Amino acid sequence: VYKDAPASVHLCDFPSESDARKDEELRHSMGLAREIVALGQRVRSSHNLKVRQPLKEAILVLAHDEKLDAHTDIIREELNVHSIRTTDEPQKYVEFEIVPNFRALGPKLGKRMPLCKKCLQTTDGSELYDQLESHGEFTITLEDGEPVTLSRQEVEVRLTEHEGYAASSAGGRVVVLDTQITDELVREGLAREVINRVQTARKSMDLPYEARIRVVYAAEGQLAEAIEEHKDWIAGETLATAFEAGAPAGERHETEVNETPFHFTIDT
Repeated sequence: VYKDAPASVHLCDFPSESDARKDEELRHSMGLAREIVALGQRVRSSHNLKVRQPLKEAILVLAHDEKLDAHTDIIREELNVHSIRTTDEPQKYVEFEIVPNFRALGPKLGKRMPLCKKCLQTTDGSELYDQLESHGEFTITLEDGEPVTLSRQEVEVRLTEHEGYAASSAGGRVVVLDTQITDELVREGLAREVINRVQTARKSMDLPYEARIRVVYAAEGQLAEAIEEHKDWIAGETLATAFEAGAPAGERHETEVNETPFHFTIDT
């Protein structure tokens, strides 16, 4: 390194922007994937579904002509689900309620607002949702006999999930998560928690990223079963050449996984 060298490490200019390099289709599809992931994470947060607990399936309702074929693996990994599929029958998983956006409709309807609210309450929400997604608007007839056309911006879509599912919606899209957790999924979630504890310990020991380790651990019950079932995966994720049950000796890392004690030592 030269003593008087400039601080910058760039040896050539950054390339200039070129419209020819733009891929609008890729940009749109990746933006859609990010929005789907954000919706799915909102579902997990609002229903207290732990991020490291894998789920069986995410069911997506997309807006008209939207496709996610190129990014399903990314979404599956980010949402920690085993599979992803789309559906055009969201009524199997959720019920739709369409309510007026009072701020947007106030100037338009004035004193007729209560009539609009009542009509929406007595009309099939799923049918209105289908019209909204197909045409961007729907028309209802109020008790005074006058029709009113409402756009997406003038109403709010609310969801009521069927048992065993959790959902959230925005911008005409719905993400439904299957919340039924089998014993197999529980054990996989415990294994993910174990990986997190060991990686945290590696960081606290200031080990090099590529350092290989040997782990001896003590665990009981379902946690011990989960570790045994997923031992090879856990070892691979933590760069452990050995991951063995036993009596940890030396500097112990003492923690818990879902309120079950988990003690282990790390040797390099």
